[in-house]
Amino acid sequence: MFCIYCGATLPEGAKKCTLCGNPVLRPPEATAQPVSEPESESAPASETPTEPAVEDISSNSTESLSEAEPTPEAEDTPSNSPDSEDIYNHSPMDFTEDISSGDALGDKPEGMEHEGTFTVSPTPEEISGPEPRVQPIEYTYNDGYAYEEYDEKPKKKRSFKWLFIVLPILIAIGATIGGIFWWYNAPMQKLTRALDAYDYSAAAQVLPTLSKDELASVSDQMQEYAQTVIDRYNKNEANYDSSYELLDRLQKLFPNIGLDDQLDGIQSLKDSKEAYKNGKSLQAQGEDGRAITEYQKVIHADVNHDDAQTQIQNIRTAYKEKVLSDAQSRADEKDFLGAEAILMNSADILGDDKDIQAKLEEIKDAELNNYVETLLSTAKTLADDGDLPGAVNVLQDATRNDKRIDAQIATYKNQYKQKVLDAAAKQAGESRYYDAVETLQNADDILSGDNDIAAKIEEYRALYPVSLTDLSPSGGEDCSQNWTAYDANGNAYSNGLNFSLYPVIAKTVYTEYAPNGQYKRLTGTWVVEGDTSDDFIGTVRIYVDDHLQYEVSSLTVNSPASALSLSISGASTVRIEVEGAFASLRAVGYLYLADAKFEN
Repeated sequence: MFCIYCGATLPEGAKKCTLCGNPVLRPPEATAQPVSEPESESAPASETPTEPAVEDISSNSTESLSEAEPTPEAEDTPSNSPDSEDIYNHSPMDFTEDISSGDALGDKPEGMEHEGTFTVSPTPEEISGPEPRVQPIEYTYNDGYAYEEYDEKPKKKRSFKWLFIVLPILIAIGATIGGIFWWYNAPMQKLTRALDAYDYSAAAQVLPTLSKDELASVSDQMQEYAQTVIDRYNKNEANYDSSYELLDRLQKLFPNIGLDDQLDGIQSLKDSKEAYKNGKSLQAQGEDGRAITEYQKVIHADVNHDDAQTQIQNIRTAYKEKVLSDAQSRADEKDFLGAEAILMNSADILGDDKDIQAKLEEIKDAELNNYVETLLSTAKTLADDGDLPGAVNVLQDATRNDKRIDAQIATYKNQYKQKVLDAAAKQAGESRYYDAVETLQNADDILSGDNDIAAKIEEYRALYPVSLTDLSPSGGEDCSQNWTAYDANGNAYSNGLNFSLYPVIAKTVYTEYAPNGQYKRLTGTWVVEGDTSDDFIGTVRIYVDDHLQYEVSSLTVNSPASALSLSISGASTVRIEVEGAFASLRAVGYLYLADAKFEN
């Protein structure tokens, strides 16, 4: 619907024009008088107009009325009723000619052959009140023309006051649109839209265009937004380059809000996410060890951290099962070193896993048991063959420590010790003290430091025959000489005691020793040296603990060598005395006790 004054488009049911303020004219529905219905084109026309003809005329009339200017009464008369401004209650039709001055409506419509009369009645609202404001208007036609049945008034001049209303409105609208356009393109609005849309590149470009006051006004907001940037990058909702660019720009524009940590944090997140990606790739390639290394680089702040830990656990679980199985297979084949190597090499992936450590200890125990059992078997073979030293050496050369080995070594040593002591005792019983001591000393490699062996060695050494020339006499003269004596037949003797006798100077010579009960016998060979005078006669006496136990007389230069073997068992002192008898003062006598020894 349109205003007949300014042409503005009006909403359906409007009472007044929203632009020029004039009332809206709406013609009422026509109430047609009874007329005869027109016949069809082939039928002859009836004297009474038909109802369709009334509708056509009514429609044409109401359209002309809608285009007519309002009467003075309609403009000037105020009304309290919202419907008082309505003159008609129905819409205008598309008539183009004004009928306010009785202008012809044109030719009679085709099919309307007879003249007729119709009445336009006002609406109930228009006739309400004490006096009806609008009276029914009757229209007649008989020649194709229609005329209004009221006094004709002069046609009113067209008003342009709507321009004073429309122009300010248009100016206001233009200003509003311009203001909106300026506001929309203001840097702060661009920044707000960029931040709301998470367009970090756009935000980074807009920030430098803000004024100092604008920058100050968003300082706190930017500090909070920086964390949002990191969070969105962390959730893969933004890319790294634009996020870092924005944070870097914020850090430079807002140096006092402390964004250094955020810059470091997003860099750490980038490294973490790359490590997570690499871990996924390596895991898919079966590089479990390297995959775990990469997964371990995923930081706790990364949203991928939990999944990385899950993947590490999954890899370790599967890898551990394989390691344990492979190690056991090697152990079953007695390849203990190979099994241990598999377990120890798993530390790069599994770390100090308690199950791996337990299996490693189990394999080590199995390896030790196998080693000990093999070693003990070898030693037993040697011991059974009588080679106790060899058995002990095999066990002592063991590269592993085990109480079973130590116990077997002790057993074999005791057996060997007893065997050695028995052999030495047998030799000593045969007065083969040197052999006995040698037997004991030969066991020193195995029984080194054994107190019993050491005591026996000392014991048997004490029973060695000791040359009197190696002893110092406890009384009398020292008769020991380092020369070699010869008898009258030229036989040589050594390691003996020399007794030189002279008729005036020394007719009797003695020497005394203190064996202190350590020896059982005194042995040697008496020899009269060839330098002895022919008229010399010698006598030998031996006192044991001051008791004469031995005496030989009538020894001359021609006397043969005489063996000495005197029992001195338990004696504390032994005194040897030689006396000479001379036929002349020039006579001399030399007696020699060759190989003089204390023996057991």
